[in-house]
Formats: sequence, structure tokens, C-alpha cells
Amino acid sequence: MTEVEIVSTTDAYIRAPLLKWLRSLHPDRLTAKMLEEFKMPRPSARIDVALVNGEMAGFEIKSDRDTLTRLASQVPAFSRFFDRVSLVTTQKHLAEAKTKIPNWWGIVVFCDDGRFKIARTSKRNRSVDVTAFLFALSKRELMSIARRAGITLPSTAKKDTVVDLLATSLLKSDIRSLAREAIKSRSGCL
Repeated sequence: MTEVEIVSTTDAYIRAPLLKWLRSLHPDRLTAKMLEEFKMPRPSARIDVALVNGEMAGFEIKSDRDTLTRLASQVPAFSRFFDRVSLVTTQKHLAEAKTKIPNWWGIVVFCDDGRFKIARTSKRNRSVDVTAFLFALSKRELMSIARRAGITLPSTAKKDTVVDLLATSLLKSDIRSLAREAIKSRSGCL
């Protein structure tokens, strides 16, 4: 009898199949874009994969070689920004993950056979902070949103000023829609 080799997963081992799986679930490349290592500046955080379509969904990978320690700072950052968040992990972290993330976060398990199993479906986040959302955009993207909304600003306006004006002048739903479109138009989207 031969011994079965147990593979200890890494982020890279999970990421490529995750991107392929997400693309199979969202095949329309015109309406659904994916970005790897999506950065949020306030508070500073980076999520492994962001899926941008009618909403912003984040996917954070925790492989066998990871610990869940960083979730303490990642949970509040991701929860301010994304409409939905899912932790993508292995069976090794499943029980602990359930105690470290909010109930509205989803959990996707990367199985030994290379498939993904949804252990908990993500729910819509009711507490997205549109200011945090706006700070993830470049000043050029913010100025474009202002123009589309009919708001005239001097090109010398500071980013903080532009964010504050947009956050107080537009409906949250409009901000989120315009910001998603700006993010989807970035180069580097998959």
C-alpha cells in the first residue's frame, strides 16, 4: 500500500483555481471584472481578489500555510468597503474561521480534489462606508465621477476635499455605482 501525499496548500496553489472558478460563475467580461491584490487605503488593507459587477465582492485566501491572525485587522477594513466578502480557505481553518469572521461573510472551502465548496453563502453588507469606498479611487477617477454628476471642481482641489464633496452631494447608491464603473475601467482587470 502506498502512502498518499498530503499537499499543504499555499495562496498561489488556491488563487489560480479560484480565479478560474469565479470566472466560470461570472463569464461576462464586460460586466464582471476581477482585480488581484485590491488595495484599500483607509484603513490600509489589501484583499486577494475583488470581483466587480453590480456590487463589490471580496475574496480573502487563507491557505494551510497561513494563520488567521491577520483577520483581526482585515475584517473591519474589508467590512467597511465590500458589499460581500468571502473567506476562501481549507478544511484546516474552517472551524476557527467561523469564529473569527462576521456571520454575513461567506466561507468557501478549497477541497483536496481542487474544487470549491460553499460552506456559508455571503450576505449583503448593510454597512458599506462610501467615504472609504471613494478613497480607494484615484483623484483622476474622483474628478471623473464629479464631472459625470455635474459637480464642478477646480483641478487643484485636494483629494480629501473631492471625497468629502462627493460623499455629501450624491446618494450612496450613485456613489457606489459610479465608483464600481471607475474601478471596472482600470487596466489590469481580468
